Amino acid sequence: MTEQIEFKELNDQQREAVNCSQGNKLILAGAGSGKTKVLTCRVAKLIHEFDIKPSNILALTFTNKASNEMKQRIENLLHISSQGLWFGTFHGICRRFLKIHWKDAGISEFFSILDSQDQQRMIKRVIKNKNLDDKIYDPKALQSFINSQKDKGKRISDSSAKDDTYRDIFKDYEEVRKQTNSLDFADLILTTYETLKNKSELLNYYNNRFQHIMVDEFQDTNTLQFNLLKALNGDKGSLYAVGDDDQSIYAWRGARSKNIQLFKDEFSNVEIFKLEQNYRSTNKILDVANNLIKNNKKRLGKNLWTLSKKGEPVYLYQAYNNDDESRFIAEKINWFVDSGFKRSEIAILYRNNFLSRRLEEELNARKIPYRIFGGFRFFERAEIKDVIAYIRLAVNTSDNVAFERIINVPPRGIGEKTMDCIRRHSKSCSISLWESIQNLEELKITRSIDSIKSFTEIIKKISELTKTADLSSLIENTIKLSTLKSYYGNQKGEEALSKHENLEELMSHAESYENNNLDSDDLVRDFLDNASLEAGEYQSKTHEDPVQLMTIHSAKGLEFPIVFLTGLEEGIFPNERRNTEGDFLEEERRLCYVAITRAMKILFITYADGRYLHGSFQHLIPSRFISEIPDDMLQNVKSNSNLQSVSVSAPKKKYFFQIGQRVRHTKFGEGIIQRYEGARDDLKLHINFDNYGYKVLVLNYSNLEFL
Repeated sequence: MTEQIEFKELNDQQREAVNCSQGNKLILAGAGSGKTKVLTCRVAKLIHEFDIKPSNILALTFTNKASNEMKQRIENLLHISSQGLWFGTFHGICRRFLKIHWKDAGISEFFSILDSQDQQRMIKRVIKNKNLDDKIYDPKALQSFINSQKDKGKRISDSSAKDDTYRDIFKDYEEVRKQTNSLDFADLILTTYETLKNKSELLNYYNNRFQHIMVDEFQDTNTLQFNLLKALNGDKGSLYAVGDDDQSIYAWRGARSKNIQLFKDEFSNVEIFKLEQNYRSTNKILDVANNLIKNNKKRLGKNLWTLSKKGEPVYLYQAYNNDDESRFIAEKINWFVDSGFKRSEIAILYRNNFLSRRLEEELNARKIPYRIFGGFRFFERAEIKDVIAYIRLAVNTSDNVAFERIINVPPRGIGEKTMDCIRRHSKSCSISLWESIQNLEELKITRSIDSIKSFTEIIKKISELTKTADLSSLIENTIKLSTLKSYYGNQKGEEALSKHENLEELMSHAESYENNNLDSDDLVRDFLDNASLEAGEYQSKTHEDPVQLMTIHSAKGLEFPIVFLTGLEEGIFPNERRNTEGDFLEEERRLCYVAITRAMKILFITYADGRYLHGSFQHLIPSRFISEIPDDMLQNVKSNSNLQSVSVSAPKKKYFFQIGQRVRHTKFGEGIIQRYEGARDDLKLHINFDNYGYKVLVLNYSNLEFL
């Protein structure tokens, strides 16, 4: 039975990896090479032919979805229950272990697990109890520090804190955690590891029990997980690790790409297998991916190939700016849909969250349904809504919703007791929350008085700016006055940096919005209304067949027939702001490799000559990753007119101008076309005139001369 299952659908490389002898094995599984099939067939082989009991197999994954899929496949293969299998995530398996061996671990039988938010609240309480300023000692930064220490196997006694206060907070947090019989996520693994190392009989039992250990996505393991695997495997174990060092993209959350290189050094008699046949992408897409990733030096090396057709060329589009880039992508999406593709078969990938803003705007304008996969739309992101709320309150002090949102954002020590007092006074006097804090003596508040006064001054200053400053300056100064800029600027990590970039993108958007709405009677209120409408636009539902937008990190493990990989400019991708460690450039290149290998049939790579960044327009140069791909592997698409030579992206109408072209107007003089919208009789050109600034003209009535 199992023999037919194994050999019927496996290629030669997969078959070798499934039929190998027992012992420590490293399976280098390239993107789209069928690693899940190999893992499940290997388990079936162990049970059916090697007579290994299901209870003697431990399989570790990084998501419950992957674990459940493997269990389901094994049940279908062998027609057995998966009940005896120890299959699950690292955290899930460790929880199971501790529920059995809580006495050996020295913890309560009824321990509770702190999720990320619970952990952060506990850290906040510790900071408050120590009378520390949470702007200086940010709870999220401390949470990241504590978890990173535990992920390295360190307790407070041997942690590497940047100052004594960090160490003291760590110590107090651990005391509170133990008093409440709680374990955070990192504790689940660390406590399991410590228990096994301290209880030799228990370790010996599990060394003998788990004769075979399977690990999926091995490249994503951190230091502690690697050490736990070493302990469980022992000297005579059989560890079957499946991973791809070329897809290690999570260094920022503790994953060590070098664990794959360490595998052959830290484990005995390692045999390495390579899965290089790809079942996802065309030859031309794989050629681009292979030629890019070979520039990484710290890799074991493999070369993806496929038996499928060569396919379409990989297309490279040079945009004049991000408006042009977004327009181009939206037009191509409509073309593909008209050609028979579903919108949900199309993905737009970007390195940084802030790049979605202009893309969203263009898709909304063209009524193209879309979804942000694994995240929020731009105007739904918390930091954006915070800035908008500050301005909303400044122009309308009766806006209680805005007041409630920002009164303690960033944290300024205004707690729930104080807020309850303000709410009661507001309700009893039938006045707004803002009016309530104008007479503090009536509130009889003893704490937070200085913080409330400071908040009041901030709103008053923003209110004055709404009357005098241009929109981009208003946004910029609101971010500064609210201290949101310094708040996120002082934090570290991917999330904080992404929030900081989103705030900068909001400044850029404000300048663009002002240029496009010069005839507005009340620019600030119009801007606020527009932001509310953008945030209020619900995520498109599945039945609406939406285009998929996501960061490359979110795209890991997914695949799409058509992929637009956007924003390939130096400084953005590779992203210099993420340059915090020696492996930075190689990890960025791996990220680009992951993005390319998401594409099944058609891949567009786009970059812009300039973008609005950090509040101003900046000229950019193409990403080095583009130059690392041989020219003959990319088909350049430079303007709408020459797109007609490209079979998969020929437009339905031909324009006699292009983005970046100079024009002359009888009244406004000379200028440059920056973007256009609409079609035929309603075609509008967005032109930046040398002497008159930004204008939007209807082409049929513009009397333009194209230079």
